[in-house]
Parts: sequence; structure tokens; C-alpha cells
Amino acid sequence: MDIVLVSLLISMFPIFIFFLLKKGPEKPIPGPPTLPLIGNLHQLVHPSPHRVLNDLAAKYGPIMQLKLGFVSTIVVSSAEVARQIMKTHDIVFCNRPKLVALELMANNHNDIAFAPYGSYWRQLKKVCILHLGTKKSLASTRCIREQEVKSLVETISKSSEPITLAEMLFTMNHNIITRITFDDKFDSALKFHSLIREGAVLAVGFQIGDFFPSLGFIAKLTGMNNRLKKCIAGARSIMEQNIQHHIDQRKLKKPQHNQRECLIDVLLGLQDAGHDIDQPFTTENIKSVLLDVITGGTDNSTDIVEWAMVEMLRNPSVMKKAQTEIRQVIGEKANPIVEETDLPKLTYMKMVVKETLRVHPPVPLLLPRESRERCMIDGYDMPSQTRVIINYWAIARDPASWKDPNVFIPERFQDELRDYKGHDFDYIPFGAGRRICPGMEFGMVNSELSLASLLYHFDWKLADGENPKDLDMSETYGVTCYKTCSLRLVPSLRFPIST
Repeated sequence: MDIVLVSLLISMFPIFIFFLLKKGPEKPIPGPPTLPLIGNLHQLVHPSPHRVLNDLAAKYGPIMQLKLGFVSTIVVSSAEVARQIMKTHDIVFCNRPKLVALELMANNHNDIAFAPYGSYWRQLKKVCILHLGTKKSLASTRCIREQEVKSLVETISKSSEPITLAEMLFTMNHNIITRITFDDKFDSALKFHSLIREGAVLAVGFQIGDFFPSLGFIAKLTGMNNRLKKCIAGARSIMEQNIQHHIDQRKLKKPQHNQRECLIDVLLGLQDAGHDIDQPFTTENIKSVLLDVITGGTDNSTDIVEWAMVEMLRNPSVMKKAQTEIRQVIGEKANPIVEETDLPKLTYMKMVVKETLRVHPPVPLLLPRESRERCMIDGYDMPSQTRVIINYWAIARDPASWKDPNVFIPERFQDELRDYKGHDFDYIPFGAGRRICPGMEFGMVNSELSLASLLYHFDWKLADGENPKDLDMSETYGVTCYKTCSLRLVPSLRFPIST
């Protein structure tokens, strides 16, 4: 019996060798050398990790592997590899990794941005697009945006002191999104903003459980998790008060014919019809979704306009050209005020916004993805649950795609067909594929309307006689990438709003 078994094994040995040779050795993914235990974590301790990763990619290539503690992460820095991740294999890479901070911020990943791929996430994305990003929904909320932009202009007109632009833009954007979401403004907008900003910076900081899963309990000893919990609890408490206030108001008011349905009404209705999705839709889930919508609807538009103003102050010819175009278009109207119907005529200003999204993307490292199954990317084997970061900041400054990539040149979009809708993988400020930002159209209208109004009604200079060339361009990375030192400006009113 033993002789028969040995003979069988000997006869199968050539077949085994054939398949072993046919498979060949796995192609190793390049990457920087690692240190014991921490891997490459030390290289990402930087206020602008997207810049560090870009420098590493210049040495190790457009797809590289980092060891962050015990977790391997793939970093993508080219349009072609990004295309493979977000188009060719989009269904494979449409999940998000489970991160410690998001368990706290998003009620165990029950928001839109980080919910696992499935019917729950698809339902939420559909709701947000229908009520924020379609032509019909944008038309129904147009008056809210125009009223709040008008209020911003009037507030700036009355100021006798230099203004902090980001604060005013945030208040305006926050009022817009809360009126659309709740049909009302939050009384504690600035407190809400400070809590979210602090929470976002903590969230992208070092979370030991993300890199050393077995040591997650240590985070409780450092106090970081407690600080993050405190920020999120404060923001969610403000949300809860406004949700309950809205519920109370719904009970008192009779629905009006053709009255616009607020997003909170839609989500409460979804809660009542929980059988349509694959998990219970609780009030805590609603808070997570609204937290995504409100923060995304305020921070991104605020950052885009502030960075656009920074670049125009540093490039006065760009500012003059944009203002000349806007003032010619608006000056031909009987009612000299910027309205959303004017935006398609402002071709140069749109170039300024597009160039701002290239040079200063709100989310330079697109939200991380995780593979659902094994696949091949650019000749490399990617196992299931491979964590991937796409460095859009590096892609948008790739000299293979962009001439003079580090120079702010709006005119590069003069005859450029690339847009921000996820079809051109060297220009993906809002991502691409299934996980593209569902609120991008809403954010673009907000940004363009407010920027056009600021440029039409005012001339601008820096406060305290500061030279634009000496502007502090440092940035803080906290999920979104914003200017560390807020822009302080002196406005000169050119065209008052007629009463």
C-alpha cells in the first residue's frame, strides 16, 4: 500500500512543478523600506501627507505599498492606475475600510461616505442625489442660495473692519445647507463648525487601532478617542436638537400644496419604511447621514472659494479678468445682482474654479477604498481587503498630464474638455465610479454663485498691508484640506445691492 502511495506521489510531482512554474512568482509591489514595528508610519507624520506621498511616488512609482503598523496600504499616484481602481475594477474596490474614528463619527459606518457597499448605501446615495444634485432639486432650492449669498454681500458691505473670509463663507454655506435640510438655520452654526473641524483633525490623526488592530484598547488610555467622542457628541447633540425641533414643527403644521420636501422629511420617511433597506434605519443613522451632508455642504464650498481668492490675489491679472467678465455680464441686466442663471455665461470664472480644484483639491487624498475580492491592478496581485489610497493631489500635478502643473493657470481649461464628473481620471476632485461624491453639483453651484458675487460687488486687498506674494500658503489636513491661516481681507464696495 505504501509503495502504491509513493509511486502516485512521484507521478504527480511533474504536474505540481508545471503548475508552480506556470503561476510564477508574485510581482512585488515597490515601496520605501520599513522600520521595525511601525513600518512607514514615521513618513506620514506631516501636516500635508499628500505631499509626502507624492515625493515617495516620484521614487517608487505610481503604485506603491506602505506598511502602516501591521496594515499594508497601496498608494496610487497616476491617472491610469486610478482608472483601473475606480472604473475597470470599481465593483471590486467600492468598499471603505473600517476605521476607528469613523466608528465614532459615523455611528459604526452608517453614513453615506463610509457605509459598506450594499442596498443601504445605494438607498442613501439615491436620496442625496435626488434631493441635492439633480437639475430639478437645484432649481427648487435656488432661491435659498441666492438669498443667503445676498445676505453675505450685505453683511460684508456693512463691515468697517477687515473680514475673515472663511468664517463668513462658512456661515453662508451652513445656512444654505441647513435650510435645505431642515427648512431652518442652526442657532449654533459656529459652535457646530468648530466641533466638526476639531473632530476632523483628530479623525485623520494617529489611531492606534487602525494600524495595530490588536492594540486598539491602548487608544482609550491616550485620551484621543475621548476628545474625538466629545467633539462628535457635541455636534450630534446640536443635530438631535434640530431633528427634534423639526419633528415637533411637523406635528404642528399642515403640509402646504407644492411645499418643498426637506431632506430630513425624506430621511424620516425612510425610517418609517425601513423594509426597503437591509438594516434598521434609526435616528442615530439619520444623524450620521446629516452630519455628512452638512459638513460636506459647508467645508468643501468654503475651502474652494477661499483658495480661489488666495490664488487670484497672488495673480492680479486673473482677478482682473474674472471681475471684468462678471461685471460685463451683470452690468447688462436691469437688476444688477448675480443669479444662478448667469453662471453659464461666466466661462472664465468657471476656469478659475476648475483650476482651484486642480491645485487645491478639498480632499487631496480621496476617501480610502478597500477591495472586496482578489484582483490584478497594473500587473500586481491585490488580495481581498487590500486598502487603497488614491493621491489625487499627485495626479493633478502630474507633468505627464498637465503642463506647468505647479502654476495656477485657469486658461489651461480654455479648450479643455476634462470635467470634474469622474470621466477623466487625471481630474477627479470629487472622485469617480460608484463612490463619486453625490453632492458635487450642489457644491459647485454654491461655490460659483458665492465667488461670482464676491468678485462682482467688491474689490479686494489683503488686510494690514500684506503683500500677496508673502501670503502664508500652509494648509491643514483634516479630511478636507483648508488654509491654516484664514484669509483676512479689506473689501471695497463697487456695486451695492439695489433695494
